[in-house]
Amino acid sequence: MNKGNSKKIIIICIVCALLGGALIGGVGVMIYNDLSRTESDKKEQTADSSKDAEESTEADQLGDGEVYDFEKAGFMKLGEYKGLEAAVQPEQDDIYSGMLAEAEESESKDDDGIVRDGELVNIDFAASLNGKALEDASGEDAYVRIGKGEYIDDFEKGIIGIKKGEEKTVDCTFPKDYDDEELAGKKVQFLIKVNNRFSDKTAQQLSKGKYKTIDEYYEYEKQLQLKDNQENKGDLVWDSLKEETEITTVSEVMLSRTTEDVTNMYKNFAEMSGMTVDELLESFGMGEEGISEITQDTVADQMIAKTIAAREGIAVDDAYYLQTLRELLGYEEGDEEKTLEELEKEYKKDQGSRPKDDVLVERVRDYVGEQSKEI
Repeated sequence: MNKGNSKKIIIICIVCALLGGALIGGVGVMIYNDLSRTESDKKEQTADSSKDAEESTEADQLGDGEVYDFEKAGFMKLGEYKGLEAAVQPEQDDIYSGMLAEAEESESKDDDGIVRDGELVNIDFAASLNGKALEDASGEDAYVRIGKGEYIDDFEKGIIGIKKGEEKTVDCTFPKDYDDEELAGKKVQFLIKVNNRFSDKTAQQLSKGKYKTIDEYYEYEKQLQLKDNQENKGDLVWDSLKEETEITTVSEVMLSRTTEDVTNMYKNFAEMSGMTVDELLESFGMGEEGISEITQDTVADQMIAKTIAAREGIAVDDAYYLQTLRELLGYEEGDEEKTLEELEKEYKKDQGSRPKDDVLVERVRDYVGEQSKEI
């Protein structure tokens, strides 16, 4: 089954989540601050005007998938891309998130949904003291392993007995020696909602009896995520490379073309979701500048990838190109086989006019990951 549409939405969500870091003090901001300095601005310069215009024209005329050293041409200062540190060890919350996502997909119909001692839960909670809301003591999408002592005793014990999907007000007395003076020794009310839960029974059902407890399944999920991180180190270090890269000038043609591609992609997603583009952007937590920000980020990816590919002699062969296009379009093993021409046509219709450029970014990202060191 072709899962392209759902996968593309997931990809956009991931991109949006990454924008918070990539566009604050990183390469995205550098592009944003210099958008006006494109080809037309260069031509207005005097001393090196003809040279700059020639370089800009060359960059504007690059073919799909064609490599080019943007740093040598004066567009950017590339960060160090070899020996970057890849933090491959999974974070606890990521492991919990993976476990609960699997539990959600295979929830047992005969389970009463009530939280018991020792279980893993995902919760939202709102705190109040004498009727006054305490925003700093409230949270959403939090993971709690009951009995581990990561939260105060009253809070963890108060979760026990709540049914998944329901909420309950719990009175919690903070220890007198609590490190927050505002809460120390105080009785605080928490409105707790249980979003999801994972029990020993869940571990047994998901593993078909191989893993008996939550702890055993935790170790299994940890190893799965570790392997995935090791196989995708390029994804882990790419933002570090971008943060160390300074882009001073962008190709006007690249910027315009990418803006059109991103806009069309969002229009497709919005139509598929029954929303306007503005509503879709808002659902991803972005304002009216969202498309512009993703455009800048995408152009940065392409400029970095083309430059590294030019320096290292990296090329994309037909086998890699076809396989990566299938993955980007959401096809899985066993799905209908399609020719390269058919995949290109589908990609250009749904995702962008430069499939070879996008696949080159994936290839270079893999290369940068291969050159990284695990920590």
